[in-house]
Amino acid sequence: MSEDAPREKTDWRRIGVIAAVTLVPGGFLLGAALALRRMRAEAEREVAESEPDEES
Repeated sequence: MSEDAPREKTDWRRIGVIAAVTLVPGGFLLGAALALRRMRAEAEREVAESEPDEES
């Protein structure tokens, strides 16, 4: 590199902000979907355990 054109420094703050803006909402959606799936599974398990056996 020549003295006339110094190396540009990387703007890590801007990269961090862009990553947070694009990735955080996706993380929230993924977390909410996984939590909802787990709550549904637990609710179905509780219903299955509380129902009396119809066969006997």
